[in-house]
Amino acid sequence: MKRLIPLSLALLAAPLPALAQNNTSVSTERLRADVERMVAFGTRHTLSSQTDPARGIGAAVDWGAAQFTAISQQCGGCLTVVLPEQMVSGPRILTPTRLRNVVAIQRGTERPDEVVIVQAHIDSRASDVMDAVSDAPGANDDASGSALVLEAARVLSGQRYPITIIYALLSGEEQGLHGGALLADYAAQQGWQVKAVLKNDIVGGSCGSDGVCDADHVRVFSEGPRADLSPSIRADQRRKGG
Repeated sequence: MKRLIPLSLALLAAPLPALAQNNTSVSTERLRADVERMVAFGTRHTLSSQTDPARGIGAAVDWGAAQFTAISQQCGGCLTVVLPEQMVSGPRILTPTRLRNVVAIQRGTERPDEVVIVQAHIDSRASDVMDAVSDAPGANDDASGSALVLEAARVLSGQRYPITIIYALLSGEEQGLHGGALLADYAAQQGWQVKAVLKNDIVGGSCGSDGVCDADHVRVFSEGPRADLSPSIRADQRRKGG
């Protein structure tokens, strides 16, 4: 996970002088603690409880918001924390359900409408995608990515940058990429010029299901233009990311 965070820095101009003292290096202890805390919610299924203070997606989203708020306090209020929400339904959400994302905004000092988004999905699922009751710890998918987003916020918020960094924890992704759509709508409402999106899903594991281990490389999935690109396919790529 350490090797993904500098990718966002490469997309930004050199940082300006530091803000208030903050964490300046990646901590494996913090990453592990964040993953274990998310696992402790039992399930983070989008259709799980919105109101239970200890279990379910509601508690997980509230916890994520509290983490960003604590990070902001450490950097003198450099993050604006918002929770965009809407009611959603679909093939994997049979009745209208409340959907919330957690978004922390680190505004740029020169071109604040230009943004780089660092995101992951905080929701999880059991083998049965409609099972919102069973434990679904989701340590790798995607507490690992969510921990990376939080750690990126802890480390990068100690600096100022010309453009804005958005840290986002998405819900509803396992049920049909609803959190991504909500974030895209929110970005459009804010008038953001999105320069790059770093979506972190199942990160930090060096061994695959085939038993092959490789701790020296990070896989980056970035779709290029298709040979059969048409206006309708282009619209789908812009809408859904592929």
